[in-house]
Amino acid sequence: IGLDFFLLESYVAKPTLSRSAPVCDDVVKCQQKSENFDRLSLWYKNISSIYTNVNELQFMNWGYADLDEHIDDNTGYYSKKLYQQVLANITLTDQNILEVGCGRGAGAAWCVRTYASRSYVGMDPSGDVISLCEQCYSTIPRLSFMIADPKTHLSFQNESMDVVLSLETTKIFDEIIAVKRFVDEITRVLTPNGYFLWCGLCNVDGSSLLIDYLTGNNAFIIKEKVNITRNVLHALDIQSNSRTDFIDRYIQPAEQEYCRLFAGLPGTELYDNMQQGRAEYWRVVFRKKTTKKTPIV
Repeated sequence: IGLDFFLLESYVAKPTLSRSAPVCDDVVKCQQKSENFDRLSLWYKNISSIYTNVNELQFMNWGYADLDEHIDDNTGYYSKKLYQQVLANITLTDQNILEVGCGRGAGAAWCVRTYASRSYVGMDPSGDVISLCEQCYSTIPRLSFMIADPKTHLSFQNESMDVVLSLETTKIFDEIIAVKRFVDEITRVLTPNGYFLWCGLCNVDGSSLLIDYLTGNNAFIIKEKVNITRNVLHALDIQSNSRTDFIDRYIQPAEQEYCRLFAGLPGTELYDNMQQGRAEYWRVVFRKKTTKKTPIV
């Protein structure tokens, strides 16, 4: 399940990196976007109490499917494949890993079991979600969870993380300044030559505010950038019936429209924007340069 919708409109016009850019200049439209953001954020914070059976709702990303795959086994298979794509060609063994926006924790648990990292920290701004993560996965060695808001401060020492990953977490960037703060914090906590791994919605040319700031601060270079829109759309198609069934069974009617958007179901604005070529879904590998001086905090 993804929450990239808010920045989809916000980053259509690229900001100049040397100055602040408004999220929107239409007061009514801006208020509507803010209300939608607040409502979806509240739904996200309450998701741990909506349904706690991790066997049915383990993951919160949209997933990745090869174009010849068609079976929805409702085990999180396609969400795991999205993690595999984001982590492709990156060594995680004996590395210190930070996942920003870990959701319900299944992805973090799967990564630790699969890649044998030295440490893996899943962080999320929702205390309820982190409580659920700890309830489900506290016995897994080398895995921990913490409540933190990445648009303010990452509570880690300078150059203490080898890899930072972020899947579909632009929901946290409700203002342009939050993007800049996040980029500064990633720069600070990553080791020289460390990696920031990201996937999410972009403009049709593969650009986004986050990508612009990451490359504009001269601290990162793009090692790999892959358009996976067709694969994400295919995963959403495959999972459409099971996710629609989940929403019908467990979500109150008044909130179902937002939940369908949240889930990227066919017929929603997010899905249609990708399907009709108005937006794209990319995964990007950023490597931190060794020449950038790390900010002191």
